[in-house]
Amino acid sequence: MVIAFLISYYGFPYRLTIFDASLNIILLITGFLLLDNIFGFYLPQKSQQWLIVAMPLMLSFGTVFFNRYLYKWIMGKEIEYLLFMDNSIPVRIFIFFVLYLFWAILLVLHGKLEDQLKTKERQEKIQQMSKEAELFHLRQQLQPHFIFNSLNSISALVKSNPDKAREMVVQLAEFLRRTIKKNDQKWVEVEDELEYLDLFLSIEKVRFGHRLKTVIEVSDECKSFRIPQLLIQPLLENAIKHGLYGILEDVLVEIKFIRIDNFLVVSVSNPFESNSGASKGVGFGLDAVKRRLYLMFGRNDLIEIEEDEGLFKVRIKIPQHYD
Repeated sequence: MVIAFLISYYGFPYRLTIFDASLNIILLITGFLLLDNIFGFYLPQKSQQWLIVAMPLMLSFGTVFFNRYLYKWIMGKEIEYLLFMDNSIPVRIFIFFVLYLFWAILLVLHGKLEDQLKTKERQEKIQQMSKEAELFHLRQQLQPHFIFNSLNSISALVKSNPDKAREMVVQLAEFLRRTIKKNDQKWVEVEDELEYLDLFLSIEKVRFGHRLKTVIEVSDECKSFRIPQLLIQPLLENAIKHGLYGILEDVLVEIKFIRIDNFLVVSVSNPFESNSGASKGVGFGLDAVKRRLYLMFGRNDLIEIEEDEGLFKVRIKIPQHYD
């Protein structure tokens, strides 16, 4: 409408100016679509930046002269207006060039931004896959560590106490069966994890007999909280191993599940003999838990280790509102 008004300012009837403006708009949209197809599939490299200017310039010449040809073919009798069009060709080429150039720049910038977003998305997927692979590797490492200890105990019990050896084999088989079922689950409820820990403790009590005492405290509220599967077992195994080392009397291992703000806090404590030369709980299992927490949450402050008057305590915090 603006173009038609400007042309009519020179005294030409509206029917001619509106027709000319409409034809120009159709050709302009066609040029936009053509540029979109060109730069949508091909982004000029640094050595080919001249294409961003060359393509709009070529389209500008093509659009103006094709418009002149169509107008002459349809309105060939309007000689005076055709002369006016011939005189305004430089101005028309400049206007089309500015519009096409602006559109080409937008398309190139959009294409580069889209490429950057896709590259970032690919990098994030690669990092996520790498984290998941490492988490899986850590879980797979923890199981043989426990199984080998159990098999050694079974071997020792075969001659001295065949009934206990048989009981331990059955419990170990049930433990492994449940572990296989859990392999595809990343998170489980605390209540489900407690059943798994009870089975684990029943095997350990066969190994160590009456010396091993355990207490598990968990509120009803915490039972429905979510926890990464197989996260507590290596802490418990670590506590049993280092708690019984160097101590002759009975050993009490305590596990507590409490809520603090939006965290599920799990603490595992065991006694240790500082003068026995035993390791104070820092082993592969503890390192694996630290690494898993970091990979899952990107934080190093979710695990605390405390030693106080013959008591070794590990405390982990698990966010409950985490995407």
